[in-house]
Amino acid sequence: MVQRYTADCGIVGGGAAGLAAAAFLSRLSGGKISSVVLEKGPRVGKKLLATGNGTCNLSNIHAAPSHYHGTDPRFAAPTLAAFPPAEAVAFFTSIGVECRERENGRIYPLCAQAAAVLDCLRLTLAAQGTAEECGASVTAIRPEKDGFLLKREGAADWYVRRVLVCAGGAASPSLGGSADGYALLSALGHTRTPLFPSIVQVKTDTAFVKAVKGVRVDASIRFEREGRTLAQEQGEVLFTEYGLSGPAVMQISRCVADWERRRQGGMDAVLGLLPEMEERALVASLRRRAALPGRTMGDLLTGLLQKRLGQTVLRAAGYTDLNASVASLKEKDLHRIAQGITGWRIPVRGTQGMGGAQVTAGGIATAEFDPHTLESRRVPGLYAAGEVLDIDGDCGGYNLQWAWASAHAAAAAMVSSLEKGTPDPVKRGTTGRRESMDKDRIFGQKDRKRP
Repeated sequence: MVQRYTADCGIVGGGAAGLAAAAFLSRLSGGKISSVVLEKGPRVGKKLLATGNGTCNLSNIHAAPSHYHGTDPRFAAPTLAAFPPAEAVAFFTSIGVECRERENGRIYPLCAQAAAVLDCLRLTLAAQGTAEECGASVTAIRPEKDGFLLKREGAADWYVRRVLVCAGGAASPSLGGSADGYALLSALGHTRTPLFPSIVQVKTDTAFVKAVKGVRVDASIRFEREGRTLAQEQGEVLFTEYGLSGPAVMQISRCVADWERRRQGGMDAVLGLLPEMEERALVASLRRRAALPGRTMGDLLTGLLQKRLGQTVLRAAGYTDLNASVASLKEKDLHRIAQGITGWRIPVRGTQGMGGAQVTAGGIATAEFDPHTLESRRVPGLYAAGEVLDIDGDCGGYNLQWAWASAHAAAAAMVSSLEKGTPDPVKRGTTGRRESMDKDRIFGQKDRKRP
């Protein structure tokens, strides 16, 4: 049995964007607009709990379109401008989450607990009377006169006046990632671009890598295809039994996933294991080491690299007899070993796929949504936010900032539309900043703290 207008707004997906949107809807409307969060999983926010390895990298002060990707990354510009990182910090401060800035502009909760962020969001929703209904998938969105029918599997349907789809992407299925949001929007005439994993571990040839499983090193890394550098980064690299992981690898892994789906030519990972040391200085160090009495090849790099890593690099460079004396090394050998340290080339095989990915690249085509309001150009009254759209950010808080900003843009537009009784009229095709709705209705002036 369908009750007419069981809520003003139906939010499909109880992740970061969905929970934030529910909070914004109530605050922007002064509590006059009701909403319901419909989550297919047993509880909301499961993926949010895993962000930042449980510490929740909330945002990044450097969030700008240059850190985002998709068919048209410029689509994100108005949304990011209308709700920058400082506004995200002000919002979280206002609900009890104190924030701090850390390395590379990353913003974290002061307590470094993702669970606390989720708890504060849920406490905010409970205080404003927003319903959470978990454990039942929305199977269809049916436009009807003046609203939408939200069909659910094994649970009561909802009839709402506006719908926001923020069901996330296909990455991390163990945390609730799925293609459900794409299916719902595709059924309403929207287009889905190709999907591939981003911020993901990289599979490589394991002939030598497997021997240093578990070793971490501060290194430079670049991915090359047919001699051309596609992306490069410096930071922590983790060796695994399947290949490479760690922040530096995952930060630039998007190009590997894109190559994986196209399979055009070969790809190599090139590691610089001593990025602060020039090759000439490295050769001089090796020359001094080769002159030390009683040293074997297995000892040559001891004190320069982690022992197991150093021995593996030597084997990869062709020096398999680690019991041989270093006294036999020639100058050309020293240069060869130095080049193995500064440019260890490892063939790439692919990625760990959606199962290992933190974010989905690709999604619902942004050309079919208004960049200021995130309202569908095909179905008036239907909105989308977060990862379900063809926008993905770099590692470092950028994806959560997109979740908050896109949730705010959609919530503001829905409030405006409902207060007027019609979809919000917006100038189409512009890229300038759209002033958000009366932000003092969300944040008191005293709460406008900068990160």
